[in-house]
Amino acid sequence: MIKISLPKGFKVSGMHSGMKKTKKDIGLIFSQSKCVAAGVFTQNKVKAAPVILTQQILKKNEGINAVIVNSANANCCTGKQGMIDAKKMVQITSDCLNVGMNNVCVCSTGIIGHKMDMEKIIAAIPQLVDTLSYKKEAVLDFARSILTTDKDVKIKTISVNICGKKVMIIGVCKGAGMVHPKMATMLAYILTDANIEQKALTKVLKETNEVSFNAISVDGDMSTNDTVILLANAQAGNELIKTGTKEYDEFKSGLNVVLQKLAQDIVEDGEGSTKIVTITVKGTKTKKDAEKATRVIANSQLVKTSLYGQDPNWGRIASSVGASMIAGLDPDKMEIILDGVTFYNGKRIDVPAKKKAKVYKNKYVDIVVDVKAGKEEYSMFTCDLTKRYVEINAHYTT
Repeated sequence: MIKISLPKGFKVSGMHSGMKKTKKDIGLIFSQSKCVAAGVFTQNKVKAAPVILTQQILKKNEGINAVIVNSANANCCTGKQGMIDAKKMVQITSDCLNVGMNNVCVCSTGIIGHKMDMEKIIAAIPQLVDTLSYKKEAVLDFARSILTTDKDVKIKTISVNICGKKVMIIGVCKGAGMVHPKMATMLAYILTDANIEQKALTKVLKETNEVSFNAISVDGDMSTNDTVILLANAQAGNELIKTGTKEYDEFKSGLNVVLQKLAQDIVEDGEGSTKIVTITVKGTKTKKDAEKATRVIANSQLVKTSLYGQDPNWGRIASSVGASMIAGLDPDKMEIILDGVTFYNGKRIDVPAKKKAKVYKNKYVDIVVDVKAGKEEYSMFTCDLTKRYVEINAHYTT
């Protein structure tokens, strides 16, 4: 059972506009009071029009009241018309809510290269405004409206006590394929009633994003529409949270719980996936080297297919670490541990057949590589690569 509770002052809605055949495909987030806002976005040089426009809006720093989101169409590689359509979505939303155009963000996800069905979107936005609600079903409607190939909604709620005030944080996201930092083909919306300064909000999102959404991989492909938006409307009434304070650390801890859970949910929902895999590379000279080696392992198709086949092929992992070209790597010192079983420690270990047979058999898999060249380490989540992944993506646009 998912615990769902919106922070004070927020309402949401989601509905079926007709862009998809039957499923919900457009959603709205609204706060009556302006929110301080922060965002992180795809680093792909091919960016969708909504990403570009939302980045521009956030830079103006005039406060955010609403986010309009559609699935089914990414509005990417659609030329000048793409930006015209993104701005139209903002304009219609701002008019219906009686807020400024610089107070509305816009996001899209779905197929690339198709023009938006603006007739359906324009008709849907007033209905979204009319059905805004703080109730659980409205949150589920919104969460369903942003899905593409996801199997289920991804929602996490938490409360944090800050200076005697209850501060709520809720995260809603989508993502299942084209998942690789930076970032995944994902949309994530984090809402909080915390009273927090802009500088602190921007900093805390960047820090928590690095160890959550930027530490996952499903298939190693970077998307064009990745967006994470954090909105805080100050309705909890706590004292202003600033950087370098105890209150900042408390808020960061709560936010990290939310983002970590959502990130793991994305990996678990990876297209066709059957396993959730934690990969850790430790004992490196630098943190950068640990991250580099971890990412090469996580994105290796050979490693991912062996996970699906339940074949503890540690040689593929050794090869991936070597291919990462990290400093100080000596294969005669390296150790490789799969699900708690050491398969290599400077030399091949003859693992008993019964022990070997248990490796990679469970849903949750743990891979550890100790380079033994330093004290740094890095971990990330990934999943296996299955026949179902190929089937889903072989016919995505047909």
